[in-house]
Amino acid sequence: MEQKFTATSLLSAVRWLFETNGYDVSDPVERRGVEVELVATQLSGFSEQNVYIEPTVQQVDGVRYDEYLAKLTPFRNEPGAQRMIISPAGFAPGVKERAGAEGILTFTYDELFANFERVQPYLSYILGDSIEAKNLQALDEVYEEPNFDDKHGKQWATAHLNDWLRDDDKDRSWLIIVGEYGTGKTALTEVLQKRWTELYQKGVSPRLPFRIELRDFTKQFDSRGLLHHFLDRNELAHLPVAFVESMIANGHVVLLLDGYDEMAQYLNVRERRACLEALADLASNGARGILTSRPNYFTEAEELRVFEVLYKKLGSPHAKTSLNHKIAEKEREVDLLLERFVLNRVERSLRDLTEEQTIELVRRRLKDDPEGAEVVTGLLSKVFRNDEDRNVSLSGKPVIITYLLDVVEELKEDSEEDTEKKMSEWDIYNLIVNKLMLRDWGRTNTLDPDERLLFLQQLALYTSISQQKSLNESSFREVTRKVFESKIARKRIEGATDAEDSLFDDLRTSTTLTASTEKGIAKWQFSHNSLREFLLAGYLIDCLVDGKPEPQSVPVTDTMITFVNSMPEEKLREAYTQLSALWPSRKMHKGIDQMLTLLWGAKRHNERKNRGVAASLRDLIGDSFDLSNCTLTGVNFSSGDQVDLRGLNASSSIMTDTVFTDVDLTGSNFSESAIDACVLTNADVSGADFSNLLMLDTEITGLVCTGANFTNLTKDSTALLKVGKDLHVLDATRLRGYLKRRGAITDPVNPYFMFCLDQNFDICEKICRVLLDGAWHQRLGLEQRGASERNVRLAKKFVQFLISVGHVQIKNGTGGKLIGTTQSGRPVVARLSENAQIDETLLPFFEQNLNQ
Repeated sequence: MEQKFTATSLLSAVRWLFETNGYDVSDPVERRGVEVELVATQLSGFSEQNVYIEPTVQQVDGVRYDEYLAKLTPFRNEPGAQRMIISPAGFAPGVKERAGAEGILTFTYDELFANFERVQPYLSYILGDSIEAKNLQALDEVYEEPNFDDKHGKQWATAHLNDWLRDDDKDRSWLIIVGEYGTGKTALTEVLQKRWTELYQKGVSPRLPFRIELRDFTKQFDSRGLLHHFLDRNELAHLPVAFVESMIANGHVVLLLDGYDEMAQYLNVRERRACLEALADLASNGARGILTSRPNYFTEAEELRVFEVLYKKLGSPHAKTSLNHKIAEKEREVDLLLERFVLNRVERSLRDLTEEQTIELVRRRLKDDPEGAEVVTGLLSKVFRNDEDRNVSLSGKPVIITYLLDVVEELKEDSEEDTEKKMSEWDIYNLIVNKLMLRDWGRTNTLDPDERLLFLQQLALYTSISQQKSLNESSFREVTRKVFESKIARKRIEGATDAEDSLFDDLRTSTTLTASTEKGIAKWQFSHNSLREFLLAGYLIDCLVDGKPEPQSVPVTDTMITFVNSMPEEKLREAYTQLSALWPSRKMHKGIDQMLTLLWGAKRHNERKNRGVAASLRDLIGDSFDLSNCTLTGVNFSSGDQVDLRGLNASSSIMTDTVFTDVDLTGSNFSESAIDACVLTNADVSGADFSNLLMLDTEITGLVCTGANFTNLTKDSTALLKVGKDLHVLDATRLRGYLKRRGAITDPVNPYFMFCLDQNFDICEKICRVLLDGAWHQRLGLEQRGASERNVRLAKKFVQFLISVGHVQIKNGTGGKLIGTTQSGRPVVARLSENAQIDETLLPFFEQNLNQ
């Protein structure tokens, strides 16, 4: 649909369009007494080529065309020159034909824009003969349509998303699709990219899909970096980024951002927020898109911080009056963004395939192998996860189905095995990996399965630590040399000079890996991210059981914890025993703390019914609750009931995403620690030591902190606090004031910050702001209107208090209806409403009437 223009805005839009695409655009030129609105000039070799342009918001009928023809005719014989009429309103019948006969180009604005898009190379890359196009075609041919099933209802995912693509509702311009590992989120975005590109090519849809794999970003990015990455890898490097941004803002592009969780696992909390801010920037510019993620990675706290950043871009709250109008407009924009993308965001849950879909898919893929189809469906029917004492079938998980189809020949050889025994996620992945390695063993006997498994585990470790999705030849060889150093040395002694090359050639063709090419460089990666996580989880547990925990820091994901939860009980008991034995000497066993992160979920999962959190923790780290000098991420010490961890020692530790909701931490020690994105909701830290603490975005709603030592709180500290329905971000000053008000020991605090977060404080503040002008005001309005409506009783008490201490007076002869400030009261109300200062004469009122 054509945009609406004024004469001025159309002129600006056309100028911008040419300038963005490398033209110099000059002011109107006159020749032979005729003036042309715009001249766009581009160098061609050693000469300049000019485009003479007449834009108009009116429809061009025969009369208007004659006027423009007269203006453009003097330039007809200029070498290389082009003449152009642009009208968003279009052209009357016959005008385009007349113009074409004269060599004059005619475009609506959208047609002109499309001429600059130049996306044919991308269309060929996705739909033509490229390897990428063939892979997408193969996927589309076998794709089994998944379902959304959530509070919005149950629908076929692709059908629902096709409707969403056609929907122009701005409040639904972004969708977040969440799903567990292996539910087919990536396959869904790939199918959408292929199908929606076809719709664009046929002219059915005006939106071209740009699919970006966020897992390629293991460092924070900005919006332009995101776009540069896509353009460079999809045959669109010739397009200026500024022009692409305009395509997005004008609704010509739909973004498919896949794998937010796979990016987020490598970033710290603040880096994730920087990336979310980049997404918010795109959203604020009108982008339309889909973001996929595993659950629990796109949190409310992170979203709130994104919009805090956007608000900070507005400038100081004490900006000059001349800027107030612009600031207010910008604030409204951010408010709308906050409402659309946080409060009213649309989140859909992608589900595994149904039993019927699974059977149909397997039979279709193995239509010529009924025996194989029976073996695969039989195995799938045995795969379960224990969830809250329920056996949840995993038979419809696409990643498991795909792997079993891949090893169907090997599975048929074992079809006589126990057909009744249930299998866990660990069991099925262990089976798949063993079958794939046996296939490699049958293909080449260079390495036995145990050696290959060790290499694959080291490869999983290397990619996780180096934060690389795929490895080039140099990195791949580095891992090969590390794992097989002694084997290569022996071969050299025996006279073989190509031992490393032989191992490299074998390992890079492992059936657990897939090869790809990026800018002509060969790379290798695991065929699915969950396979890397399975191998890494197993490796970490094996190292611990052997008494040699992996010392390098590794991102522990929810999927890794899920795999460990489903390990054989005997293996888990061995791991618990070793963790407990090594914990007291953890300074000598670097990396042991990440094993607590990995094992804690399994420990609580298996003991949640018969043992408390404290007992489980004692099993692993001893009676002293000593978590000092360690790093923990994603550990949940809550259980739904009150948890007693009194005296916990977490001094000099780093805790991220760790939950202490409803935990009794009285007398604990968190001195010299850093807690980032943790949860202390309703925790009791009375008498605890938090001196020299760095607190980042930790939720403290309902925190009991009487006598807790929060002195020397780091100046960069922040916290999250829910007041009523609102979630506030507290900087260090407000945080210190809040803690002081609740009885904590802190450094000196401006009393204003002890009370400002009370949900009724703004009532008093706004009354003072009204009284500041020194005029007479209706007492009834001050006490019962505006903010005072929320708590009329408090408003009346505050007004009466101001009168009683002599800051406000009643005008004579008004029957008490008009009030105003006294000479001594005016600076008092000014300090509160303008300078964030509470006069000492007001403190008694706030202390007695506000309870945070």
